[in-house]
Amino acid sequence: MIRPRRDVVILLGFILIEAAAFGLDRAVAHALAHPALWVTRIFAFVTWFGQGGVVLYPCGGMLAAVLCLRPELPSLAKQLDRLIRQLSLIFVTVASAGLVNDMLKIVFGRARPLLWVSGDMSGFDFFRYGAKFASFPSGHTATSVAAAIVFSDLFPRGRFVFATFAILIAASRIILDAHYVSDVIAGAVVGWIVARFILNRAHEGGWIHASCAQDSTRGAVSVSGEIGENHT
Repeated sequence: MIRPRRDVVILLGFILIEAAAFGLDRAVAHALAHPALWVTRIFAFVTWFGQGGVVLYPCGGMLAAVLCLRPELPSLAKQLDRLIRQLSLIFVTVASAGLVNDMLKIVFGRARPLLWVSGDMSGFDFFRYGAKFASFPSGHTATSVAAAIVFSDLFPRGRFVFATFAILIAASRIILDAHYVSDVIAGAVVGWIVARFILNRAHEGGWIHASCAQDSTRGAVSVSGEIGENHT
């Protein structure tokens, strides 16, 4: 029961940070309202990787390909089955984080920082749908954090790289004034909760075993090892 208690403490920490961040939102948004062109270009490139499709499309394509190959390669059945479970876990985790986050966006209907900076409007307009009112929580952050967690679980050696990518993507949303600080923190909380929930169920149900991550990390299985190398 040590792990659940630790998770609760971490979650409460996120919630407290989020509550405190509301006092920083407008100050930070105002300070970053007119970034230098080179800053915009760099972080526009970084933020592109936070789209859920960056993980979902290749992952879904690989999963479909492996499922088609599985009946034709009975000698690799064990390795391919393990790879199918890993790809499925990645896809479901990232997709679920994105869907949950999108539903919350509709509920909260928060206007993006750019609307406030331009003098148009700010705040929450609950159940108002539209790209301009999809600030809270940050979807890029939710999917990036969820992806970082599931990849770290499967390929522990790359956890620092995965975490770095998630942090950079989250920061890019603030720097580009696409989200307030609290939006990004909320997105991180959503991604973390969804990923931990799915991973816990996967491990408890025997869908993914600790040996899977260890084998992928050590490269014991060539097929799953190639996937690990691509992501690390």
